[in-house]
Amino acid sequence: MLAWQSARNEARAIRDAVPVSKHGLGSLTEIANMLGAEVWVGNLDPDISGFVVKEANKSPEIFINASDTPQRQRFTLAHEIGHLVDRMKLAEDDDYSFIDHRSSKHYDLHEFYADEFAGELLMPADQFHEIITKGEYAAAAEFGVSLPAVRKRHSRLKKNP
Repeated sequence: MLAWQSARNEARAIRDAVPVSKHGLGSLTEIANMLGAEVWVGNLDPDISGFVVKEANKSPEIFINASDTPQRQRFTLAHEIGHLVDRMKLAEDDDYSFIDHRSSKHYDLHEFYADEFAGELLMPADQFHEIITKGEYAAAAEFGVSLPAVRKRHSRLKKNP
């Protein structure tokens, strides 16, 4: 199974178990908590949207940049949950950290997986295909995400429907 398929499957499994709200961090925080993680929103370096840290024999912690828009915070939290799922379910790691930098120079397979996971968790493909016909702004409003998130999701779904 390819990374994007695995990420989407894991996101669908979580969506089936927990309803994901279309706005705010509430249901996403609930998902993180169910996976054993604490979520913190605070001031981070301007170049960092968020990060997840898991030290051996400790609970994971997810940090979200308070200065980001609510839409960006939603995607970042879903993205960090993607890292959590990747490490817990696929790699069974007990010690890791991932930082979500705003620049793309740190982009690797782990970031790709987390983006695919977040895209499917927040913008399920079946719903996305229907909503995007109304335009990017309508999709962003419907899913409570930013325009760049909608554009990236649209691009990825064109490549791998």
